[in-house]
This record gives sequence, C-alpha cells and structure tokens, in this order.
Amino acid sequence: MWDWWAVDAQGFLVQFSGGPAPEHLLVHVDRVDAAAAWAEENRPSWFNDALPSLHAFNCNGELPVYTRSSVPKSPLRLSDAPGAIADVAALVELHKAVGDTWTVYSDEGWV
Repeated sequence: MWDWWAVDAQGFLVQFSGGPAPEHLLVHVDRVDAAAAWAEENRPSWFNDALPSLHAFNCNGELPVYTRSSVPKSPLRLSDAPGAIADVAALVELHKAVGDTWTVYSDEGWV
C-alpha cells in the first residue's frame, strides 16, 4: 500500500494512494518509498484540502479499486515535478490521458 505516481499520455502527473501499485514497481520499492517520503515532507498540500495540483486517485483498501479524489485546475506536468517524484512517475506511463476514468486493478492487470 503506497503513495505512488504515474504520468498520463498528456504528460500530467497522476497520484495514486492507499492501494496496490503495478507489480513491476516492487523492484523499485526504495525509490517509491523515498518519493512518497519526500512528498509528505515537502508537498503537504498534496495530502490535504488545499487546491490540488495533481490528478489524484484513492483506494479505500477494501477492494483494489481507485476512485478520483481531485481534479486540478492547473495540473502538474511531469516536466514540472520534483526529481524524486518524476523519477518514479516515469516508471509507470499510462497509455491514455486520465480524463474522467477510474483505474481498476484486476487479476488481468491494470485497466
């Protein structure tokens, strides 16, 4: 259960919290943990009620289903993200823009 990031097809940073990450991130667990720790310390507005700069999704922990929790008016692009976050987000490239979708993990993989 991590806070982790991805970049969508339009280059926007997307944050996922409270649920499973893609399996291939397991080999980068130290980088993911370091990025999450950096964000909690340096970007507290990403984790509270301030105006969001991230497309953000949360998992309630009961099912591995992510639901949208914020839609930024001025979303953060990967090129503008801090290095600790950009490094991890680049490991997970979403194949289409986030738009109004939900992201769901099933036995078949990420949908």
